[in-house]
Amino acid sequence: MTSPVTESRDRTLEALLDDIAERFDVASSAVVVPDARSGALGIAASVGLDEAAAEGLTAAMARPGHPIARTFGEPVATFDVQPINPGGPALRSHIPLVVSRDGDESVVGVLALAHDRPIEPAARANLLETARVAADAIDQNETD
Repeated sequence: MTSPVTESRDRTLEALLDDIAERFDVASSAVVVPDARSGALGIAASVGLDEAAAEGLTAAMARPGHPIARTFGEPVATFDVQPINPGGPALRSHIPLVVSRDGDESVVGVLALAHDRPIEPAARANLLETARVAADAIDQNETD
């Protein structure tokens, strides 16, 4: 059973992903967070992923070297990269969700996008701002 705080976080993340879907040409998007106990990566919120796609993504993220998992260790946004697994849209973008705590930066999640056309520089700036809002929503959940 999820807590009311986690449910609120997930609703906030879903709203942000809905906004991304409306404003940008993104086929699907997900916010991935580590499980507090096991550290396993899971999808906290998504738009455009059916159950089978979400299960496939969750299984893929468990493999070493997956781009989403790698973004937790190397927190640099990547845009317009070709997927490692076939199928779906032609490009992927991964944006680390970073918060600062006591002067240290921590990656609390990853915003993962699947899309067919490159993301323009102005859109990248907007997505980075959305990522900051998502990171704050996750951080608020962790500190409550």
